Amino acid sequence: MGLWILLAIVVFNVRYDWRTRVAGHEFVAAQLERVRVGQPPLTINDGFRPMVRQAAIDSSVWLVWIAGAGSGATVLASRRRGR
Repeated sequence: MGLWILLAIVVFNVRYDWRTRVAGHEFVAAQLERVRVGQPPLTINDGFRPMVRQAAIDSSVWLVWIAGAGSGATVLASRRRGR
């Protein structure tokens, strides 16, 4: 069971780091575009934070799914073995 939890945490961290990196690139590109067309830049709180929040939510879905599926498979396997 511990290995499933560890796998879920590793997948969460990798996905969250990747999504945060992509969000950073998207934020910078959006800022450059806003400056190019003459609009004022967004604050980090308004532009970047929502993308990071969404990255955390999306990564958490994977964490819960992997931990739940792994735990369920472990419980089912232990019950079958007990027969």
